[in-house]
Amino acid sequence: MKTFIKLSILLLFNCSYYAVAQTNFGPRLTAMGNNGAAVKDIWSTEANAAGITGINLPTIALNYTKYLLDNELSKQAISFVLPLKNNFLGVSFQRYGITQYNEIKGGLAIAKKFGDNLSLSLKGNYHQISIANYGATTALSVDVGAMYKLNEQLTFGFYINNPAVQKYGSNQVQKIIPTVFHLGSAYYATDKLLLASTLSKDLHAGIDFSLGIDYKIIDLISLRAGLSVKPFKHYAGFGINYRKLMVDFAVENDPNLNYNPQIALAYAF
Repeated sequence: MKTFIKLSILLLFNCSYYAVAQTNFGPRLTAMGNNGAAVKDIWSTEANAAGITGINLPTIALNYTKYLLDNELSKQAISFVLPLKNNFLGVSFQRYGITQYNEIKGGLAIAKKFGDNLSLSLKGNYHQISIANYGATTALSVDVGAMYKLNEQLTFGFYINNPAVQKYGSNQVQKIIPTVFHLGSAYYATDKLLLASTLSKDLHAGIDFSLGIDYKIIDLISLRAGLSVKPFKHYAGFGINYRKLMVDFAVENDPNLNYNPQIALAYAF
């Protein structure tokens, strides 16, 4: 009975807030309010994939998110970016859920720089949902993205998740793959202060707006904070960069899932 109740709660949550399981922006972008439209990061593989053009060395990152609502509920993710001159290859994988219900998403992204200012990306995704006693269903989707550097201070970004409105192939699982339009900006006020914002529109939901900040106290340590308005959430975190090793931590306050901490380790080869 306990397992049935747990599974029912998780399924109900996913019906209303399906986007949570579909994205994992990593602690840096999460701490900045999930601002991944115009900020370049190793976890741009799960946001605007055009952002992987900011990775200069082959880099791998591992992420773990714990949902305090339930002891079993968690999310694991991995991201890898390989720069090849003006071309960039990104690979991502994540798993979300519990033993009785889990979602898997794998992605392969290709991004290219056109000069010093413009970057474009295309990403293919594989989705899978597994439910105890119901089996599994799969789907494919595509994301497209772009970033444009206006000057040394200001960058604009735009990307679309699932513009083809692909769906899962099983009638037993009534769950959609979100189609979301994102438009954002990143403003480097100084070499230590980054301000980012994103406006998002889901075809099946209202408009969301997020705002984030990344402040580098010293070369090794950064403090971050952010918020989003629909639903209202606030975020905080920090990052430590030591040579080629990066450690990032974030906490998201979700009105449905309470406080959700996550940590990631990244290494540049």
